[in-house]
Amino acid sequence: MKRTLMGLAQGVACCALLHATVGTAFAQQAATPATDDQGLEEIVVTGIKRSLQVATEIKRNSVNVVDSIASEDLGKMPDQNVAESLQRITGVAIDRNRGDGQFISVRGLGPQFNTVTLNGRTLATENVGREFSFDVLPSELISGADVYKSPSANINGASIGATVNIRTVRPLEQKQDLVVAGSARALYGELADSTNPSLSGVVSWHNPESTFGVALVASYEKRDSRDDEFDIGAGHVKRGNVDPTDYWYGRTAPGVGSFTGVDMPSNLSPFFYETSRKRTGLNGTVQYQPNDNLTFTLDGFYTKMDQIDQSQGLAYDFSSGTLVDQVVKNGSAVYQKIVGGTVDEIVTYTPRLTETYLVGLNTAWHKDAFKLVFDASTSQATRNGKEDSIFSTIRRRDMTMTFDRRNGSPIYDYNFTSPTIPNVATDVNHVGAHYNLWGGTDYKDEINEAKLDGTWDPGGGVSISVGASHQERTKTADAISQPGSVSCAYCGGAVLLPSSLFTPTTMDFFSKYQSDNIVRNWITYDPHAMVNYLLSRPEGIFTRPVADPAASSRVKEKVNLGYIMFDLKTEIGGLPLSVNTGVRIEDTTYTSAGAAQTVLSAKPNGQGQNLIVLSDVQPISFSGHYTDVLPSLNVKLDLTDDLVARFATSRVMTRPTLSDLSPAQTILSNPGNEQITKGNPDLNPFRASQAEFGLEWYFQPLSMLSAALFYKNIDSFVAQATTPQKVDQVVFQVTQPTNGKGATVKGLEVGYRQVFDRLPGPFDGLGGQASFTYVESDAQYANVVSGASYGLQGLSKYSYSLVAFYEKYGVQARLAYTWRDKFLQVASGRNGDPEYFDAYGQLDASLSYDLTQNISLTLEGLNLTDENEFIYSTTPDRTKEYRTTGRRFAAGVRVKF
Repeated sequence: MKRTLMGLAQGVACCALLHATVGTAFAQQAATPATDDQGLEEIVVTGIKRSLQVATEIKRNSVNVVDSIASEDLGKMPDQNVAESLQRITGVAIDRNRGDGQFISVRGLGPQFNTVTLNGRTLATENVGREFSFDVLPSELISGADVYKSPSANINGASIGATVNIRTVRPLEQKQDLVVAGSARALYGELADSTNPSLSGVVSWHNPESTFGVALVASYEKRDSRDDEFDIGAGHVKRGNVDPTDYWYGRTAPGVGSFTGVDMPSNLSPFFYETSRKRTGLNGTVQYQPNDNLTFTLDGFYTKMDQIDQSQGLAYDFSSGTLVDQVVKNGSAVYQKIVGGTVDEIVTYTPRLTETYLVGLNTAWHKDAFKLVFDASTSQATRNGKEDSIFSTIRRRDMTMTFDRRNGSPIYDYNFTSPTIPNVATDVNHVGAHYNLWGGTDYKDEINEAKLDGTWDPGGGVSISVGASHQERTKTADAISQPGSVSCAYCGGAVLLPSSLFTPTTMDFFSKYQSDNIVRNWITYDPHAMVNYLLSRPEGIFTRPVADPAASSRVKEKVNLGYIMFDLKTEIGGLPLSVNTGVRIEDTTYTSAGAAQTVLSAKPNGQGQNLIVLSDVQPISFSGHYTDVLPSLNVKLDLTDDLVARFATSRVMTRPTLSDLSPAQTILSNPGNEQITKGNPDLNPFRASQAEFGLEWYFQPLSMLSAALFYKNIDSFVAQATTPQKVDQVVFQVTQPTNGKGATVKGLEVGYRQVFDRLPGPFDGLGGQASFTYVESDAQYANVVSGASYGLQGLSKYSYSLVAFYEKYGVQARLAYTWRDKFLQVASGRNGDPEYFDAYGQLDASLSYDLTQNISLTLEGLNLTDENEFIYSTTPDRTKEYRTTGRRFAAGVRVKF
């Protein structure tokens, strides 16, 4: 009776449990309002409390270890970004890309270890690997998301981290026959000083008999953003002394000292980054239930994002000129002054034009003890823009340059002047042509899969499920580049450019950073106008990019799998016990095809660039095959009506990321940044054994306290190995993924949520939730080039989130703070150094007020404390990137009928 009353107080029954519908581990069933024998009136829970209710009930009733987020209302997620909603879940942290949550890490394992599905189907990604970019996914299109931390045999998406299943609207599950809702918001970015529109709408309808229904969700958002960023573009290097075979050709004045063995920044690069984004999303669902035994569901999902990233910045080139003053501490140059050097100014134009779609058909049939589910889907994601991708530089010569990092700030003091040109940073004359790289890579990911699942449930607490599926996935990279040394056709700055190409910036770099010792503005230009000018010159030595087979590839993967699974519901010592166990067998074959080139010769040209000669292109291909047997066990024991104990253990795997299997390679020849990066088709999967134990206390309706200990023993990791390779007069750093040694990952999660509805009014509208995660690993790898050691990518030792909310009298208010410790972002970055994203915390808030039953006003603020993002190389005193992204605000209106 106590459980019945709890369900009554919470209002609506939860979405279906993990195995309620056979064959689709993520299927949901329509909820039936709870009643008891006395016919008590149902309590309807809405808004923030409803989202907590749904998430709590999914966790409470699932046999697996699962945490969820749910929309507060149809078409209304609690955050503007799905990733930023997921970070409220214990064990989940997000990777930010210039202010936006883009990727997620779960229990210390980065985005490549986590599978993202849509209604149980694998979702194609526009990235080079398997990781899914959540910024392409409008939050309005989804009704919720579940993070499965312990697998069962029928879950689609083997992963060492977690499987994240995104749920969309199901019209036959809605209580009302017709629901129409929409919102309009104005988005304001403080740093960009720009206001843009965001629109969304949802319509869900089903007939009175609930046998046919249609739902359509649409969204549109335009956003202009800016961030200011201080970079050490090519990392820190140890320069050699003057040597005609050394690519560094700077000189030292008499008595100043030596470059030999001195660690110093390769260059300094303050940048303005501006992004223009248009994102459109559509999701449609049609459901038909001709009788009680048969249901057809047809889904269509589509999202399109056109994003243009542009930057303009400086690049102090310390490879030239004469060093006249220097201060060295502990082997590192903390101050230098160079005369007669060169300063480059860089402009980039990088389109990210993405489209993602998924179409799926699900047929579910049941009769008596038998259930069958057939599901077929196709998904595709593309990322284009290679023809328009330009990295352009211009050069100023005979400059006097200084940098000083003794201030202790991630932004070093820096300045440059000219003995003959006043205000040289913003002077549009005396500008010489330099390096112009034109071209890029387009990506396409195609997935086709079909699966058949069946369950026999004769009653008595035991059911058997079996299933099989087939998936084919193809990841294609199509690259173009300029042949030979065309990009360096005008290197050196000797050819002066017309002043009409340039205009001074007036953006005031990093204005909140108070210092008189940095350059705030410089000049900018249209990189398309630059390359068109170079094309028009009579010499005819600058040409358009052409197909680049050596940087292109095609990786095709086929997976056949089958499983058998048992569910048991019984009692032990009078306590309810639920057990799920089974085994999943996955058989994987793959082919990897592309082409390769070899660097035949490489020599400095004396103008700040290297001239390289490549061999002819030779086609190459590889194939591979492996089979994995993946058993799993999940146990849930109800110790009391309110206290639940869990145990789970399983064998799990993650396939190598598709880009690592590719034979494609990229060759960079900039002095101080000579790199050859290529894939390795001989990689093995990541494989691990894992276990966890947890306790959950549901001490009040909508309130919970949980804790879990977890342990993962990973057989081997794919690690980036960098080795030096000298060709003629140039040393290239060759980076390639390899099968590395294994490691263990262990940690603790604690979660809490509570609604204080027993307080006297008006305080009974208060509530809060919190999560804390501790993760540690014994992984320890070493880079043979830099000698630096590093651990696992994406692992933050500590992370937590705190949320306070109030919901009453038509007011919904939320204040949320999320923090994660530093983590390794790139294992082998510039010059082989590991690169770390420093600890970061962000405060967000939202407020809405119901003007009427159907109309609400909304106000949101992100990054209210104006935090900065900091990435460093090896140690915090060696800046890699330091960014300010500014605050963002949104104000709007929401209607629902």
